[in-house]
Order: sequence, then structure tokens, then C-alpha cells
Amino acid sequence: MLFEEPVEGVGLVTLNRPERLNAINLAMLDDFYALFSRLERDEKVRVLVITGKGRAFCSGADLKETRKGRHAETYYRDASTHLVYIQKRYAGVISGMRNLPQPVIAAVHGHAAGGGMCLAMASDIIYADPTAAFTPSFANIGISGGELGSSYFLPRLVGTARASEILLTGRTVYAEEAGRIGLVSRVVEEGMAGEEAVKTAELLLAKSISGLRMTKEVIRYNLNAPSLEAALELENRNQSICCFAGDFLAAVEAFRSRKKA
Repeated sequence: MLFEEPVEGVGLVTLNRPERLNAINLAMLDDFYALFSRLERDEKVRVLVITGKGRAFCSGADLKETRKGRHAETYYRDASTHLVYIQKRYAGVISGMRNLPQPVIAAVHGHAAGGGMCLAMASDIIYADPTAAFTPSFANIGISGGELGSSYFLPRLVGTARASEILLTGRTVYAEEAGRIGLVSRVVEEGMAGEEAVKTAELLLAKSISGLRMTKEVIRYNLNAPSLEAALELENRNQSICCFAGDFLAAVEAFRSRKKA
């Protein structure tokens, strides 16, 4: 995994195993957890962009390495061992992304298969270029279509009927359809997903720190709000906190100045 700041305040993560279509192995999992630990405490990086090097975004878990690599005998002894050392460790990357205070923008090109599709869906904003291809390949390899949050995210993005058909068949959703059914935020010109993601990240930098983080938080929590009243309570709490944050009055004054101009 590569990390850089193309613009001050914007972190760019590039999955860097192009020879394996950026498949996620155990070393990459370690990198994800190290990244999350850093970003949880880093107020300088305010937006995160994630993309893949080479011709794919991410082809999912590296099954070749996990099943035949040096850890195979340790982690594949039985179901309970696999659950602790493999399944929950992969799934923790998804919850880690969602729990980051920074908004996450996925820039997708080429294959986003299996866990790669789930990485994209766990992001707050998803840009795809015309080469993007989303495949929930789980059912195709004999496991449940519910994996790494797919059964949570996909119905919320495209509706239950569409999600059921896609997860049960394991078929590929190409960029045009992904844009049409709401699987992605926007389809951009070929080769431009990363650039568009950074442009949007720069727009977000103009927002207040508290406003940006609490917007991500309120969307995440209110997806599962038990009632309108519960959703309003969280919104009310956030607004009162933001109104007394130091950057609120400055943002209001800047807005008034733009209107006068």
C-alpha cells in the first residue's frame, strides 16, 4: 500500500499489488490497520481517497496466498480458527473504513471484485470510470453472497430486489449500469476517477472540520435510526456542537462575503 498527500489535507492510498490485480493479502491487511490507527488521530488529513495501481481497483482477497501460503496450516485448521484469524480480520477493514472520521472517496477503474467491491461500497463517495466492473464473486466460489458488508451496503445502494439478484447470481455490474442503478456516485471519463476524487476532496477541504466529520457520522448512524425522532436527536446534537465550534462563525462570515460579492 502506498500513501501520499497530493494536496495538503488529502490522503491518497494506492493499493500496490498490480501483478495480482491488487488482491488483498495478510500484509495489506496489516497496512490497512496501521493506516486506520494513524488517521484516527490525524486531524491534518481531512479526506481520504483510495484507488488501485495498474489495471484494476482490487480483485478481492488473495485466495491463492491465504489457502496455499505460509499461513495456510495455521489459519485454515478449522472453522473457528478461520473465523478469528481470517474472516474477522478481513471484515475489520470494512468497519475500520466506516469508522474513520475522514470521508473516504473510492476511485474505481477495472475490476472491483469480491472484497474489492466491498471496499468501494464501504466508501462514502464512489467514482468509477467506464472500465470499472463490480463483481460480488462470493457465490461463484461456493460461499455466501453476504461477505464484508455486501449484504448491508448493496441493498441500501440499489434496493433489495436488485441486490438479491446481483448477490445470488454473482454477476458483474459494469460501469454504465452501476451509475444508472446507484451503485456508484458518478461515472467519470476513462482514466479520470482518481483525478475527480481528488478534486472532490479539495472541495471538502473548504468545509469545517467538525461539519465534515459530523456529516459523515450522522449519515452512518442514521442509516439504522429506529425512528425519525432518533435521527432528529442526533442531528440536533451535532448542530449544537457545530454552532459553538470555532470555525462556524468564520464559515458564516465567508458565506455572507460571497453573497455580497
